[in-house]
Amino acid sequence: MKQISIFTYFFFLLPLSFLASDYTGLGQTDSMDSINQTIEGKKQGYWIIYGNMRNLPEYLSNEVVEEGQFKNSRKEGVWRKYFPGGQMKSEITYINGRPTGEFETYYPNGQLEEKGNWKGRVYTGSFERYYEDGTLSQKKTFNEKGKTEGVVEYYHTNGQLELSFATNNGKEAGTASRFWPNGDLKEEITFDEKGEGVSSGIVERVNPEVELPIFEKEREGIAALGEVNPGAALELEAPKALKDGYHKTYNENKDILMDGEFLGGKLWDGKHYIYDENGLLEKIEVYKDGKFAGTGVQ
Repeated sequence: MKQISIFTYFFFLLPLSFLASDYTGLGQTDSMDSINQTIEGKKQGYWIIYGNMRNLPEYLSNEVVEEGQFKNSRKEGVWRKYFPGGQMKSEITYINGRPTGEFETYYPNGQLEEKGNWKGRVYTGSFERYYEDGTLSQKKTFNEKGKTEGVVEYYHTNGQLELSFATNNGKEAGTASRFWPNGDLKEEITFDEKGEGVSSGIVERVNPEVELPIFEKEREGIAALGEVNPGAALELEAPKALKDGYHKTYNENKDILMDGEFLGGKLWDGKHYIYDENGLLEKIEVYKDGKFAGTGVQ
């Protein structure tokens, strides 16, 4: 977990009236008069976004939502976001308004949630995700195209390896191994050249069962990679104007949203791309015969 300096601790205890006359944050040493400036219609320099500047009812009017530098109304350099109450939510580096380079996100309790690298709206390099108690949840590496490359690992909440498989440019390869929370082998899946897998079947536990939280027990219904749940009955509606057949749709940021065959105003066979609040691809939902079939590997 990221260490918080003594200065940062006392910074959040100081009254806003004091900060207004002597603010020093993220390298900013000028007075409050020099922040939140708009020059010729564009945001410039250091900005502090308060709750009363956004339609965010969970924040008090004088609470900091985020802070960082603007250059011609585009985020530049390190930006920090905060939960209501002042706990760090994320620390992200921007170049020309887009997340680029290392980033870290946090849980409301201050524990590291994710860390990795972004470039051109995709993950690149090493990536790790953690449970709220600090236990490693996922570990993978992305290539320059934002596709997983090499070994991908998922872990149970008790720290035991749950799933391990190799990928080549985002496609599963070789043999994947799944494990019970007690460490016993649960299943092996062998992939062909197309990345299609054949399961060896579920293997019963040998050692005593390990007790896990209820939410993770539900995950034992997962049948294959990418958190696939064949029993899910989710349906994804598409714009009614779309005729039956193949379509590719885009969101307001001109990122791909849905790609595949549509039937009766629904995505029937294809992929639904999910993005986070920063416009970065978070996951890909796969639909078969009009129903949710699982989450694809990025």
